[in-house]
Amino acid sequence: MTSFEFKWTKTKKSYTSKDSGTKKTKILKEKEPRDKNDPKEVKKKSSKLQNKTEVTFSKIKTTDNQSFIRRKRKKEKTKVLQNERNVQSELVKGHSMQHSMFSEKYKNIHVNTKIRGASVVEKVFSAGKKFNDLPLHKYLISNLEKNNFNILTNVQEKSIPSVLQGKNCLIKSQTGSGKTLTYAVPILNSLVNKTPKLQRTDGIQAIIVVPTRELALQTHELFGKINTFQWIIVGHLCGGENRKTEKDKLRRGLHILIGTPGRLLDHILHTSAFNGKNISCLVLDEADRLLDMGFKKDVVRLVEELDRFKTNSSYDPLALLKGKKPEEVETDLANVDINRQTLLVSATLSKGVAELADFTMKDHVYIDAFDESETINPDHMVIPNTVKQEFILTFIKHRLVTLSVLLISKAKCSNSKTIVFMATTQMVDFHYDLFSHYLLKMPKNKGKLKVGDVLLLDEIDIEDFEGEDQVLDIELFKLHGNMSQQERKTVFSDFRKTKKGILICTDVAARGIDVPEADCIIQYTGPQSDEDYLHRVGRTGRAGKSGSAIIFLTHEEQDYITRLQEQKVFLKEYDKSILTNNLKDFMEETDENKATVLLQKRFESALLKDKELHKKACFAYSSWSRFYSAFPVKMKPIFDLKKINIGHYVTSFGLQDSPTIVAKIVRGQAKKVDPKHLNKKLANHEDNVELRTKRPKRPIKSLSLTTSEYSSGFEPAKKKKKKNFND
Repeated sequence: MTSFEFKWTKTKKSYTSKDSGTKKTKILKEKEPRDKNDPKEVKKKSSKLQNKTEVTFSKIKTTDNQSFIRRKRKKEKTKVLQNERNVQSELVKGHSMQHSMFSEKYKNIHVNTKIRGASVVEKVFSAGKKFNDLPLHKYLISNLEKNNFNILTNVQEKSIPSVLQGKNCLIKSQTGSGKTLTYAVPILNSLVNKTPKLQRTDGIQAIIVVPTRELALQTHELFGKINTFQWIIVGHLCGGENRKTEKDKLRRGLHILIGTPGRLLDHILHTSAFNGKNISCLVLDEADRLLDMGFKKDVVRLVEELDRFKTNSSYDPLALLKGKKPEEVETDLANVDINRQTLLVSATLSKGVAELADFTMKDHVYIDAFDESETINPDHMVIPNTVKQEFILTFIKHRLVTLSVLLISKAKCSNSKTIVFMATTQMVDFHYDLFSHYLLKMPKNKGKLKVGDVLLLDEIDIEDFEGEDQVLDIELFKLHGNMSQQERKTVFSDFRKTKKGILICTDVAARGIDVPEADCIIQYTGPQSDEDYLHRVGRTGRAGKSGSAIIFLTHEEQDYITRLQEQKVFLKEYDKSILTNNLKDFMEETDENKATVLLQKRFESALLKDKELHKKACFAYSSWSRFYSAFPVKMKPIFDLKKINIGHYVTSFGLQDSPTIVAKIVRGQAKKVDPKHLNKKLANHEDNVELRTKRPKRPIKSLSLTTSEYSSGFEPAKKKKKKNFND
């Protein structure tokens, strides 16, 4: 660069360039007096002041950088708070109708919800055929009739005769069509007709593999209802139970064994009391779910071990003594007839299920309960026509309030059971605690909430209310995979027994679970596959009963309605007028927008006061974001994390923090915990003084570096100091 030396005079400016060495002069104009009221002069003066402030800030930045940053952050924080207040005031006054929860004018639905077509419907019941028309034991038929199992379903009519003949079968039917009885009835019938009667020493006769612990308990319960034969023993094995107790069951003897793949394989490999030589029937229930949950290797290994039981039982050690060669003995073992019936039961038929069927059985019969025209695509979802399928399109910020009002509406119904599916275990724990303490219970003087302007809610403290009452007469349950086995068993049995309840759960309860009177299914988070949607909805409308299924969608996710229409599933929009009236009655507020703000404020204030609940909300949001970013490729265009406002989703968890702060809380970099205050009587130092000084690390002495290779390994004797008698 070229440098210059300046020499100033009153009327001219001279400077010498070092590069050229020439001296140049420039005549400067003398300053003329200006009018102070001239607008040009005023503008010029303001620009000078602005430049001066910039120079001042630059000086502060170089001299005292920390104070400048502190002031700058304070200004930004004040600006953000002011913007939030403006948005809140507009929401309350109703000026910003696009944030209205129940607005019909600004729904912004671009999906055509009026498309209707012929849904793929599978006939549930047969043409009036009954169990007594089948060649079954008379006492077994009477047990079925006592439990109101009279008319055969379509899948039972097609499958049970083939199963009674001992054929290998691959059975496909929709959820809730009675697939469990298709193998339970033939198994019990074959064991009852055995002569002589079974003894405990005869060992296991049938094994039923199920994907979840709850389904194992449910299947065991069904066998207990129709099995009144005291000499036939039914038991179940599943993870979380005491292995020693299960070993005692196997040692005493079982005939029908139900269990999950991991625990069954564990006992087959490590329990000597497991006697599988006489197994004549293997059932893989919910085969598609077994593959989805990653149990394929366990199932394959389990089948191989059962085959090994058969081959070992037929092994003849005297064959070598009779003069046979070892090669001939091995060929005999390869041709051993396994003589075991295998049944695969599934709600969907995928490529993996077909491959598993080819591996586990030979010459099997394929039975499909759906027998309509071949022109219909078999990949279309088959859902009972007794299920009313609806969707709720809501703004992201109002998801929590909308779910709360929907549960309030269900609580007013008599003898109703609702299952709410959520994505993660952290979401289940948070919403269960939030609704248990701050929705089922509300302040006695709720009228205090609506005194004056809504913005005065910031001055109201939860502790100011004069106690709380139980306002919703309904039981709340939660169920997920991280709970202990005893807790899961208790929750599952209690929810089935109760007359009126709400179960918040993950997809652990989405397959094969049969809950009586489950009349409503709510999908709070979208499914990651079409099969998940099918099985979630299948928890209601079972065996011809009516039910409803509601899915929550945001405006960014409404294309999922079109995807379902391509699968011959047609959804209607939920009538929000019911929610509007219930919300106003519940919050004692005539204006629906104010009632929405009041309930949201109730949850936000609860999180501010309850630090443990605030922490759970942060972890719930973090787990949701990881779930949302893990959607498969075919679902990414609909559920895309890049297209949504994650700050609004933070609000849907009742949090008032930014996503960055929530992430720091989860990582442990920022904790909302008050500092521990020291007792001033016992210590003179302040709270911010380090109490402990870091101790220097002691050097590590290596024995291999300080010991000679010729040493004996003993420590050398210490030399005694010689005493000096002259001292």
